[in-house]
Amino acid sequence: MTKQNALIAATVVSLLAALPGVASAASPAPVPPSTPMGLTLRHVTYRSQLLWTRLADANGKPLYTFDSDTVGGAPTCVGACTKDFEPYISARGAVATGDWTLVAGEGGRQWAYQGKPLYRYTGQDPNKIKETSTGDRGLVRTDGLTDPASDAFSPKAGWRAAAFIPEPANPTPAGIEMASLPVANGYGFILAQTKLPLYVMKSSQKNPNAWTPAYAPALGLPVGDFTIVMREDGKPQWAYKNQPLFTYNDDHSDTDLSGALVEKDAEPALAYRHFQPRDITVGFIPTRGPIMTTAKGMTVYTQARYSIMYGGRETRDGYRPDYNDGKAVGGKGCVDACLKTWTPVAAPADAQSSGYWEVITRPDGSKQWAYKGVALYTNKTDKKPGDTNGNNIHDVVFGETNTPDFSVAVGDVRGAGAGFYWRTVTFFN
Repeated sequence: MTKQNALIAATVVSLLAALPGVASAASPAPVPPSTPMGLTLRHVTYRSQLLWTRLADANGKPLYTFDSDTVGGAPTCVGACTKDFEPYISARGAVATGDWTLVAGEGGRQWAYQGKPLYRYTGQDPNKIKETSTGDRGLVRTDGLTDPASDAFSPKAGWRAAAFIPEPANPTPAGIEMASLPVANGYGFILAQTKLPLYVMKSSQKNPNAWTPAYAPALGLPVGDFTIVMREDGKPQWAYKNQPLFTYNDDHSDTDLSGALVEKDAEPALAYRHFQPRDITVGFIPTRGPIMTTAKGMTVYTQARYSIMYGGRETRDGYRPDYNDGKAVGGKGCVDACLKTWTPVAAPADAQSSGYWEVITRPDGSKQWAYKGVALYTNKTDKKPGDTNGNNIHDVVFGETNTPDFSVAVGDVRGAGAGFYWRTVTFFN
């Protein structure tokens, strides 16, 4: 290094050290939840393509915001207005957290997301309202698509389906993006150029050569919760909430989290963490990638209506069951003889829906977990962790009296068949 370059580097170090946002290593900060208990997230898709994520109540029913409400202000839908749009009131003991606040609404404390009060539509089913050009009497478009069955419709003018959009509340420096990290069960950060997930460390790495620091520009400045730490070699490095950021050299995309497997003190840099039931975790099976398992390591499966698909069904994230299909099947798709092979993933009697998880009621009254709308099961032929005997199984339903309701298997989705498809639960956006 020349004397001139050394002087420039020393000047940059001193300037960075003087900035109030420049940080040093510290313990990881707690990650806030993406939703409080009793509020869920639901993907809006169009022909299997994810469009956006909306907010919903505990049963997956859409929540809305009112254009007349101001950010941070009191709810203005009161009196007769609440006949069709009731305030979404919090449960007793609910606590504001992160982007979620509680405001005084009619009937109690009303949830607000990023300052906008939330409401639940209780009027006529919007999918049964004839679309008109008047707005007030018909379904109102919010995303410009043309599919009249889409959740993007609002039941009345002046109302919008509430979207889960965490990016505005979490500004990032150039070169770093926020992304959904389903394997990490939350929203975190990736390098914009490589799409590799960023990690924070609880302690020093066991193998430093396996990690690459997320270097900051020499004249970079702190942004939001992103600060800059100076490395021992004099180079600036990005940090999130005072924790230096790294990428793992054997990760290849934002669906990889290999670093957390080889380094127990490495954690994905998350802005939000989704709820996950206590007895569910992520399992890593050779050649198959991360899948959902029970806490004891037994593979978890989805049961969804069969649909025509050409290729890719068995790739890591090539199969994505539709929320509406899964919701229509619920726990009714596996009863009677089916239960000799499959065991519902039970939810505690006091369990609450949150994030991508919903508590559904089975025909016998018991509670069962559903993930992204689809009921979950384990397979009785799996005897040990790592077994996947229930994967890629097609159940043809002929309509005999000892099978589930035939309409549950067939549905009204174009391209669906008369049967079910069982698959391991991969983590997808």
